[in-house]
Amino acid sequence: MQQNTPQPERPRRPSGPACIVSLVALLTLAGITPRARASESPPAPMPLAERLAPLVRAPALSPDETGIAILLLPEGRPIFTRNADRPLLPASTLKILTSAAALALLKPEFLYQTRIFADAPIDAAGTVAGNLYIQGFGAPDLIAESWWLLAKRLSALGLRRVDGDLVADESYFDTVRRPPGWPQLAADSWYNAPVGALSCNFNVVTVTVDPSPLLGARPDLTLEPAASYFQVLNRATTTTGPNSLSVSRSFENGQNGLVVTGTIRRGSGPAVFHRAVEEPALYALHTFREIARSERIEIKGNLAVGAVPDKARELHAHESRPLGALVRDMNKNSNNFMAEMLVKTLAAQFVGTPGTTAAGLDVIRNYIAGLGIDVSGVRLMDGSGLSDEDRVPARVLAEVLARFWGDFEIGPELVASLPIGGADGTLDERFGGEGSRRRVRAKTGRIAGALTLAGYAANRDGRTLAFVVLAGRPRGTIDAVHRAIDRLVDEVVASTDADLGLNPAGAGAPPGIRPEASTPAPVPRPPSGPATTSPRR
Repeated sequence: MQQNTPQPERPRRPSGPACIVSLVALLTLAGITPRARASESPPAPMPLAERLAPLVRAPALSPDETGIAILLLPEGRPIFTRNADRPLLPASTLKILTSAAALALLKPEFLYQTRIFADAPIDAAGTVAGNLYIQGFGAPDLIAESWWLLAKRLSALGLRRVDGDLVADESYFDTVRRPPGWPQLAADSWYNAPVGALSCNFNVVTVTVDPSPLLGARPDLTLEPAASYFQVLNRATTTTGPNSLSVSRSFENGQNGLVVTGTIRRGSGPAVFHRAVEEPALYALHTFREIARSERIEIKGNLAVGAVPDKARELHAHESRPLGALVRDMNKNSNNFMAEMLVKTLAAQFVGTPGTTAAGLDVIRNYIAGLGIDVSGVRLMDGSGLSDEDRVPARVLAEVLARFWGDFEIGPELVASLPIGGADGTLDERFGGEGSRRRVRAKTGRIAGALTLAGYAANRDGRTLAFVVLAGRPRGTIDAVHRAIDRLVDEVVASTDADLGLNPAGAGAPPGIRPEASTPAPVPRPPSGPATTSPRR
């Protein structure tokens, strides 16, 4: 008969009083009593303001010349300020004030018109017996495609020949091309482009230099959108060495000259340069005449600047893109030309023609004051922030941002116009880390003597804060100052409700509407080809 083998006894879990005694004994041996454990609480979070204070003392920042204002939205409660009421150089963050006034007063759907007139109707042979006039009203987006559409429309109307002159009417603005305080030594730089009621391609010419296949030969030059307005001297050479090219633009005796010097390596890609163009109305006429010729429209007379006669008849009115889209392009790329065009448009619309910079700036200042914001420390010399005579306190910019965040009618256009951290515009190479990417929307600024940033940041609990950092007289390199500014903003993004002295986000709110941070977007792969070049800062 088989005998059962004894099985080891399974340990049994203590129960009742024996379990409690064992637990107390273990805690006592560890030096922890149940009463002491229960009385401990997690450390209180450090307020955001206390975390920001040491970052402001970064070596790259000048303590007395750095203005900071951070407001919690939507109520606009100050979270952190430093020299917030001190008037400082805003650089291109000034475009926030220009954008705000333009969107509020003109409205996002506002359209510019560029009108075509003629002395006589188009006859059966397709001829205008007299002059053709192009009247500008400040449209900042007249590029090559726009002139092609104009020519295409006139061709569709049957126009084949203009016996008289092609005349530009730019009387909607005055003829002062640049505001006070703009850098004269860099007059041919794209960011210093002149302003006129009839303009072309942001009043910039794009020069593309392609190496020749032959060593020692001149490279090929392409000018866009038109070449006939320029006197070009090509002194560059194709070599086997590194690229060392220079393109300068001069203006003498009413003529824009371009000089290309240096070397370009054979087999390399094209080199692209952007240069400002003087006398924008004539630039527009040259461009239109070249493009009209491609549409088989011949202009027999001269190119001139004048006024549209009262008896002239309108042939066509070309409309711009809506103002909301124009403001987006302006802020994403920090386009100074577009900002100054908006300033003179505000003057012409609300003060009278010809629109002037001074009158437009008064409109902007009065609009900001009308919001109940103290503008006693505001000094505006332009609408773009390029002038070294501009002064704006950080608090003014922050309060404007706070007002627009809660303005359903026009606020979304302003917010959408700001560059997105780590994604586009002038912030495409900043705030690329997992924590801050796409959680910052802000306008950048940079001139000699100031590096600035102003916009919105969303924190970990979904709260939005308006922030402004005006770093005047920086004491480090551009990269060092950018890092110091970005660390401040990164800290704002990393904050929580507890850091701001708030109850947990959405506490007491109905289920389903608690603000949440969006899922971080994956970091895109770097492009395989060369990056496109666009004039921006």
